[in-house]
Amino acid sequence: MLYTTPRQNLRYSRPLSLLLLAAAALGHCAQAQPAPAAAAASAATDSPVQLETVSMTLQRDGSLIPYAKMNEILGLMQKHGEGLFYMEFKLAFKEAKPASFTPKLAVQHNDGVLPVKLAEDGTFQLPVLPAEQGKDADLARNWKRGTASLSASLRLSMQPDQLTMGAVRRIARLAHKLRSEMLPWYLRPLFPQFEGVRICSNKPEWELEWREKGQLLALPLTADPKDRDPDAVKGQAPRSCTVLSGQESWPDDARLIAPPDSRLSVRVLSSK
Repeated sequence: MLYTTPRQNLRYSRPLSLLLLAAAALGHCAQAQPAPAAAAASAATDSPVQLETVSMTLQRDGSLIPYAKMNEILGLMQKHGEGLFYMEFKLAFKEAKPASFTPKLAVQHNDGVLPVKLAEDGTFQLPVLPAEQGKDADLARNWKRGTASLSASLRLSMQPDQLTMGAVRRIARLAHKLRSEMLPWYLRPLFPQFEGVRICSNKPEWELEWREKGQLLALPLTADPKDRDPDAVKGQAPRSCTVLSGQESWPDDARLIAPPDSRLSVRVLSSK
C-alpha cells in the first residue's frame, strides 16, 4: 500500500465547548391523599386497608432551557439539516443521587405535557413542538434547584465508516449555512460555530484512503495532543483525537479508515 505525505498538518488547540444552556432547579413535591375512614369496630369482617399514596409533582421551570428558542433551533435543524445533525442534551447531578430517586423530565405547554425519556447516562433529546405550542413551553423536573445541570452538544448522525472528505465539506457548508443564514441573530449564540469533524478512538490509527490513477493511496492522520475527547469517561484513559476541517486538499472521495471504537463529534470554535 502506498502512503502519501500529508500536505498540511491538522492542528487545533481548543476542545469542543459543549453548549451550556443553564443550571437545573427546584425540588419534588409530595401530595398525600388521606386514607379512607376506618371501618366500624363492630364490623363482622375486616376491610382491606388502603395505604396512603404519594404523587410526584413536576415543577415547571423556565430557567432550565429557553425552550421557545431551543424549539426554533430544533425545528430549523429538522427542516434544513438534511438529517446530518441532532442536538443531544445531558442531565448531570453534582452529587450522587439517592438510589431511590428517579429523575423525571417533561415538556409542559398550555395544551398538555410531553414526558422526556432519560437514558441511563442522563442523555436525552427534546421534541420539536409546533411554533405556537413552543412559545409558551417550559421544561419541568422533579429535582432540587442547584443539584444538577443540563448541557447540550451538536451531534452528527453519520458513522465513522461513512465519513469521506466530501461528507466533511458538506457538513461544514451546512453548519455554516444554518448558523449564518437560517438562524435569526438572537439564536446564533445558542448554535455552535463549526470548526471541524473530530474523530476519537483508543488508538490513534486513522487514515484516509482513495484511488488515484489506478493506485490505492493511504494517508495516515496525526493525533492532536492538545485536543480532548468530549465523550471521555472520568477515571478512564483519555482517547486520542484528530480533526478534519474540510479545508484540506485531499479529494472528496478520500474515506476514513478508523478503529471500530471510533466516534465522531463536532469540533466548535471556542468562545474564549
